[in-house]
Amino acid sequence: MAWAGPGGAAAKAGAMVPDLTTARLLLRQRDIAEIDDYVAMDGDLEVRRHITPEFRDNFDADAYRVALAERMARDFGPGFGHWTLRSRVAPHGFLGMAILMPVEGRGPEIEIGWRLPRSAWGQGHASEAARCVLDHAFATLGLEDVVALIDPQNSRSIAVAAKLGFSADGRRAAYGTEFDLYRCRHPPGSRKNS
Repeated sequence: MAWAGPGGAAAKAGAMVPDLTTARLLLRQRDIAEIDDYVAMDGDLEVRRHITPEFRDNFDADAYRVALAERMARDFGPGFGHWTLRSRVAPHGFLGMAILMPVEGRGPEIEIGWRLPRSAWGQGHASEAARCVLDHAFATLGLEDVVALIDPQNSRSIAVAAKLGFSADGRRAAYGTEFDLYRCRHPPGSRKNS
């Protein structure tokens, strides 16, 4: 099932992204009050290194604040959007973000993504959050497959995708550049929750 737009057939899980929880993480809808956390994370060139050349090379904190506020107001339909990652034991600490949304906001593929501040790297948070969002995509939204767009030099994200069961599936132009496309198909025999 491909993205059918806000309120479309693929989006039946609720009015916004649901709160999700893992053993160590809280995943909550991204909020305007968190903009400083996002600017601090993405102000780090190492965090931006594998995103897009435009974002990596021309980061402007003030312009980014405006763009983030606009993105936070965007409705991709129930169950789709952005989550902020926080620790269950220290819920005020910012651990990054995860997304589930149409590629470039229009699809037809549904993209999963994750980005964490360097202080959260190497602790398994990206894999844990992405697994939770992927389970939501398949079990709650009933998606048939999900893609991840990854810079070929981003060995950390490639490892996360492999751990989650994604397979290389060619290249994909998006967001003004080209990425390696990884795809994860809905596990056979599993069903959407009612």
